[in-house]
Amino acid sequence: MVNVVIADDHAVLRQALAEMLNSRGDYTVSGQAKDGNELVELLKTCSPDIVIMDIAMPNLDGIGALQKLHGNGGKCPPVLMLSADHAEKTIRAALKAGAKGYVPKDAGVEELEFAIRSVIKGNTYLSPSVTETLLKNPEGSSNKLKVLTQRELEIMRLIVDGNPNRVIAKTLHISTRTVDTHRSNILKKLAVKTNAELVRLALQSGLIEL
Repeated sequence: MVNVVIADDHAVLRQALAEMLNSRGDYTVSGQAKDGNELVELLKTCSPDIVIMDIAMPNLDGIGALQKLHGNGGKCPPVLMLSADHAEKTIRAALKAGAKGYVPKDAGVEELEFAIRSVIKGNTYLSPSVTETLLKNPEGSSNKLKVLTQRELEIMRLIVDGNPNRVIAKTLHISTRTVDTHRSNILKKLAVKTNAELVRLALQSGLIEL
């Protein structure tokens, strides 16, 4: 059972998310907060497996809460940002502050659950639309991953996270043969031969973080 805390200033959305997760059978929502300050106080008395948090909140927003949680020397649970803000500047600020994942609020339930599982495993998960935003505005030198389509970026992320073809196929609702075809195209476009080289490129391009 995955212990979840939710932070969002919209009470209706917060309750709806809590009810949806509780109904899935694999989650228990042990706490809710309406802003960053309330979340910081809540985490002094509970230790969830993951925090799902909005960016835009009054008093102390999501990025401020992350900075406070990581800056006070205490142990911060992994945080998955669930936000309607798709701005590249906001996404980078959230990741820099310590977020382990970023998913838009219009994402489907299956993607949200996949993101939760990825983050709990210690991986960083970015929704394909979020990854596309970052790659359109790469920091530093030119980004080699710009030659890939959004679907190829999505599959590359799943590959470098260590998922076998059958898991990728099930997650994206495509056949394993299609996954293999995409993988071959990715390797060809990037002029690499192994998964290790893919991981290296993903790290260099900011697609994943250690």
